[in-house]
Amino acid sequence: MTHLWKSLLNRNLLALVFFTAALAPPALEAADLCPLQDATLHGTYLVAGSGTIVGVGPISAVGEVTFDGRGNSIATYTASVNGMIHKDVTVTGAYTVNPDCTASHAESDGSHYHYVVAPDGNTVTWIETDPGTVVSGTEARLKSQDSE
Repeated sequence: MTHLWKSLLNRNLLALVFFTAALAPPALEAADLCPLQDATLHGTYLVAGSGTIVGVGPISAVGEVTFDGRGNSIATYTASVNGMIHKDVTVTGAYTVNPDCTASHAESDGSHYHYVVAPDGNTVTWIETDPGTVVSGTEARLKSQDSE
């Protein structure tokens, strides 16, 4: 094979690689990892999180959150905020699960969260997105709505 043919072949292969890479993200998005969207989250989950509220101090919380599969939630938890214990705190919320398994959640206390949901809906990793907070955690399904 001549040097010219090798050069053309290499350029064509390189162009094919770039073209394939350019098409890959839309192809992955089209896969719809969470096609059930809001219904992906349903049932009662154990929730735990910790971090810092800037200007206040450390926070740690544990509790349960129930998702109805239609975009509504109710959570009850115990939190330690800079060493002060708050028991039986209850908040309601609204959530949206996107086809790519990312989600947003806003609670009645004014807090906002970004989620990454497992496609089977059994686990969630979250981070609070409000300014002045560095708080994140996880949720694991305890029981589905069917068993409640």
